Amino acid sequence: MVSLLSNPLATSDQLASSPSQSDGLTPDLEVSLRWAGSTLIQSAGILLRLPQPTIATAIILFQRFYLLASFRSFPVLATCHAALYLASKLTETPAKPRNIINVTKYLLKTPSASPVSPAQKEAAEGEGAYVDEHMYLYHRTRLLDMETEILKALGYQTHTGLPYTLTINYAQTLDCLSKPLLLRCFGYLTDALLSPSMLYLTHQPNALAAAALYLAARDEKVKLPEGWWEMFDVDREDLGFLVAGMKSVEEFVRSQKEAWGDGVPWDEKELEDAVRKRLHGAE
Repeated sequence: MVSLLSNPLATSDQLASSPSQSDGLTPDLEVSLRWAGSTLIQSAGILLRLPQPTIATAIILFQRFYLLASFRSFPVLATCHAALYLASKLTETPAKPRNIINVTKYLLKTPSASPVSPAQKEAAEGEGAYVDEHMYLYHRTRLLDMETEILKALGYQTHTGLPYTLTINYAQTLDCLSKPLLLRCFGYLTDALLSPSMLYLTHQPNALAAAALYLAARDEKVKLPEGWWEMFDVDREDLGFLVAGMKSVEEFVRSQKEAWGDGVPWDEKELEDAVRKRLHGAE
């Protein structure tokens, strides 16, 4: 029986060579598409007023799926829709397909605080955020089809253990529980969902919780006992890797925003154009 506090992790073979790279995508383009999809899910989940555990579950399902499938076979936008829809059902906070589709269209066509939203000038020149009935039915059909594809690819194994509750328990155990500390912890855990290293797919929730607590305690100048992470079955080497990974997310996101100034390739045609452009640039 799967432990509620552990997750199936990516294998070394999956990390070394993905279906997308075998399908002709460069590693940097794959990383960028994974970031864009995860960011869209995070932004859409906030506007849909979904709890963070639901959003995190959707991002993890999205990232797991693309360990097993190619971006060229399954476009990012439809997978984002399906991951949000599936996660909302799994966490008993259901979101309607229409709301998911409307919110993502709004984010992609209207300036907002989201890194994947267009700039003011681009939005003014582009199409509006309105989704007519024809387009809604089209995206809804793709959403439901992609939900099936995700479930098939994952073998219907959708269990997702999250580190949020563990972080609270660890802080209580170490007698350092406070609102500012927890807010920083949750901030680092949310940042980790966007890491190019796929931290949620390579480490268990207990290690993620310990790393977030380590960084938050350092920021808040809270002194913790020497080697406290060993109490929670976390190796020093794993802790160091996760701490470095979480701290590097901010710079990574900044670089991605600059790289996608012309817009993220959300559908098949846009992706093929991006692949051709990168191939020509490498010649």
